[in-house]
Amino acid sequence: MVAAPPALSWTGFYIGGNIGGVINSNSGTSNFTDTLPNRAFPAANRNDATGFLGGVQAGYNWQFAQRWLVGIEADGDYTNAKYGFCRGTIVPGVCGDTGFGTDSLSSKTAWLSTVRGRFGTIAMDKFLIYVTGGAAWGRVDTTATQSCLVGGCGVSPLATAGTSSSSVTRSGWVAGLGGEWNIDGNWFARAEWLHVDLGNVTSSVSTAGFRGSTQTFSWSRGERFDQIRFGLDYRFWHG
Repeated sequence: MVAAPPALSWTGFYIGGNIGGVINSNSGTSNFTDTLPNRAFPAANRNDATGFLGGVQAGYNWQFAQRWLVGIEADGDYTNAKYGFCRGTIVPGVCGDTGFGTDSLSSKTAWLSTVRGRFGTIAMDKFLIYVTGGAAWGRVDTTATQSCLVGGCGVSPLATAGTSSSSVTRSGWVAGLGGEWNIDGNWFARAEWLHVDLGNVTSSVSTAGFRGSTQTFSWSRGERFDQIRFGLDYRFWHG
């Protein structure tokens, strides 16, 4: 009688890479404030961007009670998701300088990183379905521009322009789900969806106007990301 091969063990350290796509969804309020008449001109904005992502992951799995698994994983991914928009200062629905100035903004997410716990169930030794969640980080690069060269900025008649660039690293949370399967020996393939929420980000630029007044363009939004990733892992040992 030929002995049955031992069941595959999912316990162990692993390292791998991933590629996929990301949707950057953000919504918030852009605002132009002018201290000369002490007025604000807010407008609701929503901008969605898509991009590529790719990176690496590493972690440890512990299989228990035959069909259950818990683990921890850290990853880091480059992404090129970016968006931009423009608006009039006191006429938000117009993109262009109608004599009162125009505001514009461009934003790019440079990278995303997470540290997550994983919990899943194993089917037929070779398949894993899991949920995952934890902490997330990301860097958001933003440039805000105010151009008032035709007839001034808002009520101020002075021609002026200004640009402000910022790079912020934000922290937040991540949750998702996925599946893995053993291809052969120590090699495992995966597919997963992750939702990342980095909270609110505010960017602004100000210019000096008539009689010491200040004209400011600001954009406050929530930065959220949905990732679809496909990966390949090498587990350093298996049973």
